[in-house]
Amino acid sequence: MKKIINILLVCALWGSTVSCSDFLQKDPPGSPSQAIFWQKKSDFDSALAGCYSVMQKWPGEMSQIIACFDNLTDNSICQHNEETYGSSQTIALGDLTANTGGFVRYMYEHCYTGIARVHLVMEKLDGYKGSDISADEKKFMLAQCKALRGYFYSWLYQCYREVPLVTESLTMENMYRPKATRPEIYAQIMKDFDEAIAELPDKPYSDEETTGRFTPGAVKALKARLMLAEAYNDNGQADPAKMKDVVSLLETISGYSLAPWMRDNFIAASQLASPEIIFSVRYLAPNITHSMDLYYGAWTTCGVTRSLIDEFECIDGEKWGVSPLTETVDEALIYNGKYDKDDPSFTEREKLFKNRDPRLQATVNHSGCAIFPDDGYENEIVYLSNQLQTGFGMTKLLQPTKIQPDYSTVSDADVVIVRYAEVLLMLAEAENEANGPTAKAYNAVNAVRQRSLGNTIELPAGLTQAEMRERIRHEWRVEFAFEGMRYFQLKRWKLMDSLVNGATDPGLPTYKKVFQPAFYYWPLPQGEIDKAGGVLVQDPNYK
Repeated sequence: MKKIINILLVCALWGSTVSCSDFLQKDPPGSPSQAIFWQKKSDFDSALAGCYSVMQKWPGEMSQIIACFDNLTDNSICQHNEETYGSSQTIALGDLTANTGGFVRYMYEHCYTGIARVHLVMEKLDGYKGSDISADEKKFMLAQCKALRGYFYSWLYQCYREVPLVTESLTMENMYRPKATRPEIYAQIMKDFDEAIAELPDKPYSDEETTGRFTPGAVKALKARLMLAEAYNDNGQADPAKMKDVVSLLETISGYSLAPWMRDNFIAASQLASPEIIFSVRYLAPNITHSMDLYYGAWTTCGVTRSLIDEFECIDGEKWGVSPLTETVDEALIYNGKYDKDDPSFTEREKLFKNRDPRLQATVNHSGCAIFPDDGYENEIVYLSNQLQTGFGMTKLLQPTKIQPDYSTVSDADVVIVRYAEVLLMLAEAENEANGPTAKAYNAVNAVRQRSLGNTIELPAGLTQAEMRERIRHEWRVEFAFEGMRYFQLKRWKLMDSLVNGATDPGLPTYKKVFQPAFYYWPLPQGEIDKAGGVLVQDPNYK
């Protein structure tokens, strides 16, 4: 059974949002005061759980709406212009300013909320004299705090050019901080990650003690993710020496393997038994739930692009349109008509899914009501009751159901942040950039491919480094669609300009995406600039 420690007490204790401007608010209204809290181990357990709960904070830019990052890429579009979905429509259409809400505001606020909570726990733990917390337990708690601080700063580092670097609770004298340089922020993240790796118990994520908590494997993977991005220069070219360091780190991650089927990682009933999940944001009904089935199912918040659908190969390993298994479709019909089996457009869309990589069916939905009995979830029904503006919706993160989602639909499926397939593809990417298409790179990519396409569909021998690079990037796209990665991958490869700017979809040709070079980093929220009284300076691209 899922384990979340004293979450109700956490909600009371940490009930208010603590942004960069209100770090000093130590006693949220209605919460236990500092004078009576921090008296026993369970208080620290609850406070630490409150640090983790920041990842769940509505609207969940680090969890529930992480899939909406794909709306900023060539994978999907968002038909709803709301902060609930990260303002991903607004940003994708080029309206990215210091006053933009959604991802831009929430990521900044929530990361600093988490950092403030972490500092409070660390400081109170440092001065705690109670005998009910052993030296090993204190070490474990402090290691989690360091991993959390590194994790929150890693989001800030990827999203904003420069941000304040805070490593302690703030006072009236220093509550506003200027921005630190990127090397300073990166160094602090690496320091926190390294210390956490050294101090955390080396247990798998499924262990009772570490379920829902950072493990050495999780922190190593997150560290490698950031190192991989840092190994590319401003032109999207890799530094082989830095890539070798990524390979060395990834090869120390052990104790995980691929689940039998990719979608097992996203079905609530299968997640705890998955050998692939390395870290996830945990949920537990009835108190801790989310509405992802409503967002992505009923409301089609991620309208899947034809570009993504065409990326999936046929079952012979050849590209769709090239393979002799390609079904001929009437393109004029696909984006017209109703979403039912009696409409000709249904048949044409269905043809696109025949003889394809099984991951297509497990990722994308082509109708208002699709039944996928072949993926191990008998009589699975995915309802897409909202208008499918591109003609296609997302299946991947939805739960098997026989009931059409409505406003009361909730789920406690965990949101997967790191899984072993990512470790393999990071290893393949780094190895190829460091040493070319070696056996190590081949083996890592083929392991991911074989789970879906079988042992007979390995990569062809004799690929050049450039050809292997394209194959790896293909696997990234089809394996990790809607897991919030492609946006950051296209940024590290410097492909946002060529693949996203000006991108349209044949089902919605008037929805034209806009990306400018300045958008590689977001502006700091204007509210934070205003409150800092000149201490915090805006990114020069947004002045």
